[in-house]
Amino acid sequence: MDGEYKLRKDGKIPIISIEAENLAEATHKAIIACYEYGCRVETPKQKKGMSLGFDADITVRIKNPDSEPKVYFPGMHDDGRGVMQYILEVTHGIHNHWKKCPEHPEWWGYTYNERFVDQLPFIFQRIKADWEKRKGEWGEEKGRVSGRDYQFVIWRPGEDIILEQEDPPCLQRGQIRLLLNDKGEIILNYITDWRSRDLLKAWNENNIGQIELMKLFRDKISNMLETEIKLGAYIDRSSSLHLYGLYIDRDNLEKQIKRMKEEGYEKNSMSLEEFFLATSGKDSKGLKRIIAAQMCAEYLGFGLNQSESVLENLGYNLEKFAYPKEWDSWPSSWDAKPNVKKLARVL
Repeated sequence: MDGEYKLRKDGKIPIISIEAENLAEATHKAIIACYEYGCRVETPKQKKGMSLGFDADITVRIKNPDSEPKVYFPGMHDDGRGVMQYILEVTHGIHNHWKKCPEHPEWWGYTYNERFVDQLPFIFQRIKADWEKRKGEWGEEKGRVSGRDYQFVIWRPGEDIILEQEDPPCLQRGQIRLLLNDKGEIILNYITDWRSRDLLKAWNENNIGQIELMKLFRDKISNMLETEIKLGAYIDRSSSLHLYGLYIDRDNLEKQIKRMKEEGYEKNSMSLEEFFLATSGKDSKGLKRIIAAQMCAEYLGFGLNQSESVLENLGYNLEKFAYPKEWDSWPSSWDAKPNVKKLARVL
């Protein structure tokens, strides 16, 4: 016990700031920084006799979020199909209907998309209004969209603070910041705030989804304002970014960290499209076809997430099966008029 207390030191949460060029480098740096500078504490799902995990308040700024590589293998848990499915869950809400209900109490307590999608038309409305209001204000042809209030929230006190919510959402807030650069170009920056996350198994995939969402924000706002908008920085803030004690005891985390530091991030990184092909044998469009077929099979009563072989036996041609066109763009729901009645669910 004395040795454990020494590990805990002053019991104060450290703050760590990281800069990286791409998501793979950011994942690499965050894992090492949390291990080297994080406080020692019980992590989620801690059991008696398990080593204390590492935990820190970490902010990561990725300067070029759409640059490759995006995948860092020590921080990736799913295969290509799982990652593509997760992207579409975040961007298009393909599994919002999997939220638990009396018939399916084992389903999810929330989805991120279900929480923020009704707020987005209000954000776009405000951006457009600012653009129109400030157009020509300083003798400029273009408007100004430098507001600090283009944000959505995820946390719902009525659903998330109660004991019945066993696994409340980790993502808490998303914010769009539109700035001008020294060339007069409009740059979209995107900031996310998170309550708690597993750094080794969830962080990389979480942010692949968020960067895809960021790109769709860019496309939608560019279309709406009829002017080109470019991607800026992606900033990820986590109040508790942690490495589980289980990873120390089961996975020899110390040895993994040593190898990461010796090899650097490039050797264990891959572009997102390369990752899809390497782990599933399908490119992004091929994976979308499989997921669309899975959803069709689910609708017809054949169960959830059926394998490729089952889908083929059911008669699906996975090489040609059509997926919704909007999966290659922003969802049509983003073009809807703001509906105040739907905002009641935020509270």
